[in-house]
Amino acid sequence: MGLLDLPVYILQELSSGPYGPFVTQKLAHIHKWYETYAEGADFDIEEVGDDLKDKFHPTILKAKKIKRLIAKQAEFMMGKPPDIKIACPNEPRKDEGKPNEAAMQDYVREVLKKNLWSGKLLKGAKDCFIGGKVAIKVNVTADRLGIMFVPADGFLYETEPDDVDTITKVILFYCVDDSEDKKKQRWWRQRYRMDNGKCLVSESLLDGYGEVITGYTTDDKDTGLDRIPVYVIVNDGVSGDMDGESDVETIADEDSWYSKMRSANLDTVRKTMNAITWVSGAKPEAIERLANIPGSTWDLQADPVLEGKTPSVGMLENSFQYSETYKDTLANINENMHDSLGIPDLSLEKTQGLMTSGKGLKMLYWPLICRCEAKWMAWKPALEWLTELLLYAAEVFPGLKTIYGDFQQAEHIVTIENQYPLPEDEAEERALDLQEVGTGRSIKSYLKEWGGPDHKGMTDEEADAEIEQMVKEMRMLEEKFPGEVM
Repeated sequence: MGLLDLPVYILQELSSGPYGPFVTQKLAHIHKWYETYAEGADFDIEEVGDDLKDKFHPTILKAKKIKRLIAKQAEFMMGKPPDIKIACPNEPRKDEGKPNEAAMQDYVREVLKKNLWSGKLLKGAKDCFIGGKVAIKVNVTADRLGIMFVPADGFLYETEPDDVDTITKVILFYCVDDSEDKKKQRWWRQRYRMDNGKCLVSESLLDGYGEVITGYTTDDKDTGLDRIPVYVIVNDGVSGDMDGESDVETIADEDSWYSKMRSANLDTVRKTMNAITWVSGAKPEAIERLANIPGSTWDLQADPVLEGKTPSVGMLENSFQYSETYKDTLANINENMHDSLGIPDLSLEKTQGLMTSGKGLKMLYWPLICRCEAKWMAWKPALEWLTELLLYAAEVFPGLKTIYGDFQQAEHIVTIENQYPLPEDEAEERALDLQEVGTGRSIKSYLKEWGGPDHKGMTDEEADAEIEQMVKEMRMLEEKFPGEVM
């Protein structure tokens, strides 16, 4: 649905905020970016004369490189969902570890699992890259926690004047039933706002004229929360930027030229892939009777007007001398699109002879890793906020613990560890690090990096306990075999 299809009352509401008409202009850009992402960038086509319009239609073949590149970027960044870890530093360790810490971890994991988190996270990343921003919204009720990502064209938010990180108001809107008849249209609208430390929410269902549908409206209602359950993730941008930057806009011009060059090349092939036969000195009537089929015989009769000149026949063939220039130009445009998003071009020609080890692939993907790490600066705080909200919701509505898992509220630390789908030379790295133990590094340092049954590393407490156990076993061996243990 385009900007002009939005009901007038929604446009007026969007324009009445502190940013005025700029909001609706921005919304128009977002709709255009989604259209470009789905259908490819537009490009100008070759003008055809009136006498050829019925015989030749210029090729319009959109490459849709933008869609593939953004998908690759999102899959690399979110294909392996990040680890969300909860640590309770003040909880005493028992033989079975830290039971409450594990319970809090299980609670969060169960909430994410029931919300199909992995798929939503991947799609939310794509929305963020396309629209320049995306909102994480948590629907908190007494018996359910619902997590969803809202695209940039589905919400508007306001912040404190001197703090863009503190949201004071959020308006979400969505077309539930699209119809040409405005009376049959159904628009869902939800508002969150803060009032004296309380989060209030109001909802309404309206038709295309802004008339409220009876029975589907709630006035300001106290959510029981002390914060708005919405977090806005901004893609790239500069300080104070509330709208972010669209990766679609970044490479739209290149995608347009890429499609235009490929379409023009196809037109050239269509025009010249068959050789042009020319006839000179023959009667017009004889030329009209010529059949251009295999095995045919031509009777070329001389044109008497030319006073006995012998007819002649020839062929014009295209040598496609522009092909190398075309390939170079197309490759340069393609390379620039890949470079703009940090995505390596792994075509067969460019990967021949390259290293296939984990380190080699990591070097190949290094520009994309750097770009994703920069994006994680915005995503990690968002996932930390989400985790804290899920834990806080169980404090407001204790019944959630019976659904997702029981735990006791305790002082904790949330960390987000992002992962990339690259193979690691772990065995080689572990062996090299083990050789440094006793010379360049301590046992505890090694255990913190490589300890544990899955070689994912240990915490300080786990490493200390492991070293203590190693000392006990060493002493037992010394007592059992005195003088033989080295």
